[in-house]
Amino acid sequence: MVAKARDGNADGVKSFFWVVDLAIHVVLWLLLASLFSVLADLAAAHFLWRDDPADGIRSLVRYYMEQTSDPELAERAADFAYWSWFGWTGVDASARAWEAGVLPHQGVGSLLRPAFAGTTREALVVAMIGIKLFGIRAAMLAMTIPQFVLAVAVALVDGLVSRHVRREEGGHESATRYHHAKHLLMFGVIPLTAMIWLVAPVPLPVYLLFWPVSLMIMIAIWNMAKYFKKYT
Repeated sequence: MVAKARDGNADGVKSFFWVVDLAIHVVLWLLLASLFSVLADLAAAHFLWRDDPADGIRSLVRYYMEQTSDPELAERAADFAYWSWFGWTGVDASARAWEAGVLPHQGVGSLLRPAFAGTTREALVVAMIGIKLFGIRAAMLAMTIPQFVLAVAVALVDGLVSRHVRREEGGHESATRYHHAKHLLMFGVIPLTAMIWLVAPVPLPVYLLFWPVSLMIMIAIWNMAKYFKKYT
């Protein structure tokens, strides 16, 4: 059987547009995370903040705003997240019109009127404040990237040095360790930590995110660098 030849042009196009492909995946992942975040906030409002759901979610916003090292960036991220859900969709404008008593009773503008009454209104308020909370935590996560990059650089250099020592001493590579470390990093530590930080409707100190996760990432990168590729 003749093996089907790979399309070199397709590989070239994919390599050229890898940044676009990565950006699309990041946007889709953030969209999914924001949805999970809102659902988690609504669940917390029902089970944890039953007396005053709005105050419960507002207290979380205040907690994370006090933790952030750049409140201005966090506010911008919160406003962008809010606009992406409730701004361009017209929900915010309808809410303001309802509060002012000018929301129409007929036509397209009246479709959201039932959402501003009773328990539905409480859920909508929690979701609107919760998406701002998501933006704040996303900004805080982005601000930790330089520290994570530094930790990765240290682990990578040390791992490559260890790999060189192993090669000089006649040691052999270990594909199993390399792939286990890669899977732990790409499908375990990074996405799970980011999801917990962005979604969990509880106050999480930022140092609990940085130090343990940095250590796990350093161990994974060190193993990947030490056992990277075959050598003779």
